[in-house]
Amino acid sequence: MKIVLINPPIRTRDKPRHIPHGLAIIANIIRKRFRDLTIHFIDWNAHRFTENELVSLLRSLEFDLVITGGLIPVYNRLIRLSNIIKAINPRAIILAGGSAAMSVPELLLQHSNVDIVCNGEGEHTVVELVELLKDDIEADLSNVKGITFKARDGRLVKTASRPLIQDLDIESDMPAYDLLPMEIYLKNHIIGFGRDIDFISSRGCPFHCTFCYQPWGRRFRGHSVEFIKDVIMYLKRKYGVQFVSFQDDEFMAIKARLFEFCETRNRHFPDIRWSCTGRANLVDEEIIKTVRESGCCSVSYGFESGSPRMLKSMRKAITIEQMERAVQLNRKYGLPVPVSFILGMPGEDAESCKETVEFCKRNNLHLRSLMFATPYPGTELFEFALETGRITRKGLHDFVMKLGDARDFVINLTDSFSDEELKNKWHEMVEEVDKHYEPLSQEEMEKRIRALYGDLAEEYFQLSPEDRVHRAQHGAIDLF
Repeated sequence: MKIVLINPPIRTRDKPRHIPHGLAIIANIIRKRFRDLTIHFIDWNAHRFTENELVSLLRSLEFDLVITGGLIPVYNRLIRLSNIIKAINPRAIILAGGSAAMSVPELLLQHSNVDIVCNGEGEHTVVELVELLKDDIEADLSNVKGITFKARDGRLVKTASRPLIQDLDIESDMPAYDLLPMEIYLKNHIIGFGRDIDFISSRGCPFHCTFCYQPWGRRFRGHSVEFIKDVIMYLKRKYGVQFVSFQDDEFMAIKARLFEFCETRNRHFPDIRWSCTGRANLVDEEIIKTVRESGCCSVSYGFESGSPRMLKSMRKAITIEQMERAVQLNRKYGLPVPVSFILGMPGEDAESCKETVEFCKRNNLHLRSLMFATPYPGTELFEFALETGRITRKGLHDFVMKLGDARDFVINLTDSFSDEELKNKWHEMVEEVDKHYEPLSQEEMEKRIRALYGDLAEEYFQLSPEDRVHRAQHGAIDLF
């Protein structure tokens, strides 16, 4: 059997910055388990091939199974990709995973040439599928847990659910970095400078935000610190990595694990700098002090709103007081304060918008990361949009085809604003906060950035205009 894994393009207005963790982990597991199989990895997102270039590449390969997937914004790409694959090899089996597939499995199967959707974590599922298909490409899949597939008679069959992985160290793996065009990712910084790579060290989130899709369950499951250490040491040795951007939903969820990581970093790779996300109800002074002393250069927060009423309706489980405390702690220890907000949640009105603006002004925060509320499939917000008729089952495919980055307006979930009023409100809020934002002097800014990044700070002063826009929206390294 010959297998091709394809990472489809996402956020093409920006440079490719995030490695395809899930797909690269699956690639590593397959090649370790099936050493006699031929594997090719096509990183369409990193190389940004044209469709003609992709077709030429696929025609040069032989393949029986194609594995692909990604976040929900690549849904439309999966449809186009499946058509391309079947035109080249009609007998090939196409397996799709990630939220683009598992959040709408029936929809994707009905509107594409995808054959199988992986409903959940793929490590065990893919191994079972390859075991079956390598001997018989038309094997019966009904006993493979955790999939939805097209039967020969055209029916869609959903099999029994597969339990979540309990031990990520044992049952999962590190990404197959050697199959990726690492130089592309290493030069396109996420938060840090130098040779910067992202890493996801855990799955699961114990919180219940209405706008968030959380397929990995509510129980936090993390790789051991020893595993994380081995990955970082490997990345440092093989690729000269200097900065790690942790992309976990809740990297700080378990304080003891966080502190163990900090101790391990200081002992084994003290020259590696890093960043992570935080949560206003979890951080305290001991945490911020410890991570800062352990090379952390950025702790970002999803505040979402300055309105207590809106925070409650989102089920954020944080308070205005906790948010302000997080801001104060970051500043006390010389960390920037990158924060994100959401505009247009159900119940949003002029008063709640004003509260968000006043919160930012009071705490001298920017609104560079103000997103539009977007009901992604699988979220409680999505169910709200269906129940209120803002999305219909009949029009669901067309709606999902439009989904992209949450910075783009897609749908109005409020009763207080028209579409145009909501889009205008976004500009109004950003401009109002911008007028009152007081940045540090250039001298003080440079001083703090040098204190955070050391020798790597020189790259800050050489950022291109494009990268400055990205940093403003994502890293916010200069928002002290």
